[in-house]
Amino acid sequence: MKLIFVDFEMNPISKERRQIRKICPGEIIEIGAVKLDEQAQEISSFKEYVLPKYATEMDETCQELTGITMDMLCQADTFVPAFRRFLDWCNETGENDYEMYAWSENDWRQLHNEMRLKKINTQSDRVAWMLGHWQNFQQIYCNLLGLDNVISLDKAIETTGEPFDGQMHDALWDARNTAKLYMLSKKKEEFRKVMDSIIEVTASAEPLTFSMAEAFKKARR
Repeated sequence: MKLIFVDFEMNPISKERRQIRKICPGEIIEIGAVKLDEQAQEISSFKEYVLPKYATEMDETCQELTGITMDMLCQADTFVPAFRRFLDWCNETGENDYEMYAWSENDWRQLHNEMRLKKINTQSDRVAWMLGHWQNFQQIYCNLLGLDNVISLDKAIETTGEPFDGQMHDALWDARNTAKLYMLSKKKEEFRKVMDSIIEVTASAEPLTFSMAEAFKKARR
C-alpha cells in the first residue's frame, strides 16, 4: 500500500459571491503531493497550480503566505482538469492502492466542498476511494504525543530540532514535511527524544505561526 501526503493552497472566494461561498468558501490554487513506497521512501511527487474560477485577484494575505500571484495562475488549468491529473497520478498503477494523509482536516473539507461546487462526482470509484482513505495526520501526530490541542506543521517540525525543508505554504514542500514527520513517528527511539521538547513548547503560551485557516477567517469578516 502506497502512502500519499498532500497539501492544498487556497484562495478565498469574494464575499460578494454569497451563494457560492455557502458551498465552498475558497478555491484550491495549488496541489502538492509526495508518494511513498512500502518502505516509506519517496518515489514520486506532484505539483500543479490551479486557476480559480471565481476570483480575478489573489487575497492579499494568501498571496503573502504562499507567494502565489494571479500572474502565476493565468497559464494554469482550472480545478476539474487539474484534479483529474492528480487522480491519475495517485492511481498510476491503475488500482486504488494508497492511503492519503494531509496536515489538518481543512484539506479534506476543502476538496469535498470544491468537488460539490464544481460538480465532480464524489461517488465515482477513484474519488470515493480517496475520500474514504483520507487521514488527518495532524490529529494522528498530536494524539501520539498525548496533546489536547493540535499544532501547526512548522511548529511540529521546529520542535523536532530539524529544519523545515523548502518553503512554508508551498503545497509540495508542506506535503513533503508532513511525510517527514510521518517517517519520524515510525522511528521509536528518535520520536521519544523529541516528545518532551514538543510537549514543553506546545504547553506554553507561545502563539502558533499564522496559518492559512486564519487567513480564511480574516477574509470572512
